[in-house]
Amino acid sequence: MGKMMAKRAAIGLAVGIALEHIAALAVSIALHLGYYAPCLVALPERVGGEINAVLWQMGLCALLGAIVGACSAFFSRKSWRWSLRLAAFLLPVALCALGIYLFLQ
Repeated sequence: MGKMMAKRAAIGLAVGIALEHIAALAVSIALHLGYYAPCLVALPERVGGEINAVLWQMGLCALLGAIVGACSAFFSRKSWRWSLRLAAFLLPVALCALGIYLFLQ
């Protein structure tokens, strides 16, 4: 179980980083900014510059992707009830998402 969680966490980390960049590109295009906005507008003021903001945002998206990937291994536990597998997946993911949301506010 541990090896599967580590493997899925590594895949989720890479997917989280890729989705973060795709989302930033899509938002930049949708808002007709005329330039690429790699991070939230107010984040550079909070973390001390645009480079730091991009690194924080990328790291947080990678963390969320890794947690989603690792916790997806719980769905393969056929001996557990469906509700327990769902709770084992949703609880860590929801806590991580809430922490990221509170950090970005």
